[in-house]
Amino acid sequence: MTGSGHRPSWAALPGGVKLHYRIQGQPGAPWMVLLNGLLSDTTMWAGALPGLTARHRVLTFDSRGQGRSDAPPEGPYPVPLLAGEAWELLEVLGIRDPWLVGLSNGSAMALELLAAHPGAFPGAVLTSSVPRIDFAMALRLRHWLRCLELGGPGLQFEAAAPFLWGDAFLVQRYPLLKDYFLKQKYMNEPFHGSRHQIEGVLQWDIRSKLGAIQDPVLLLAGAEDLLTPVWKCLETAQLIAHSRFEVVPGVGHAFPVENPRAFSERVVKFTAI
Repeated sequence: MTGSGHRPSWAALPGGVKLHYRIQGQPGAPWMVLLNGLLSDTTMWAGALPGLTARHRVLTFDSRGQGRSDAPPEGPYPVPLLAGEAWELLEVLGIRDPWLVGLSNGSAMALELLAAHPGAFPGAVLTSSVPRIDFAMALRLRHWLRCLELGGPGLQFEAAAPFLWGDAFLVQRYPLLKDYFLKQKYMNEPFHGSRHQIEGVLQWDIRSKLGAIQDPVLLLAGAEDLLTPVWKCLETAQLIAHSRFEVVPGVGHAFPVENPRAFSERVVKFTAI
């Protein structure tokens, strides 16, 4: 199964879960895989895709519980499980040697893949990448989950929004962002999928495995990121031998969403090494 163009497709994994995916870009170009953030879906990459598909063959997909992919009722969905299913998707689609590009929990999945499959990837560009979910972050995520349970997606959005985007972007785009979350994202995505995603990250810690990563990794941290602040992302860089760490001014947690052109330019430059 190869999938092509802008037409969405679904791939059945060995365990039976079906994942929604798209393949865009020029045939024969180097592969790149984009890994979504927590509680997101493939639409988060819309602004960055034009810059990335000009140089790469790009796979976007929804992990279990996201977007149009299956959301099994049994949970939680731990990060190693999501990473394992990403690897299975690459195997099913016959994709070899792709660059990994991730945001937040997508970066966590990428770290799992890099550690588990040395030499399988030429490298990675990871944004808002921490090596573990610490006590403070777990408290925040549990609060978001409680807001979803008690007040639905509207209350959850209001609790999460200040931590997801930089100040200027949030002020300018708040109505559009809220409309997307309430009218588009949650229209077809079951609540239990979001709950299982959150519950699946609460105990995640990959610090002991990061020494195994020998591939080049660019780590990007937003200067205004309140969810995974700079000093927490820096720990990831300190544990990976061949990493480069850069702080991006004027953006918060979601650099690919807040300034997609600048994001894609950094990715293309690094992956051209």
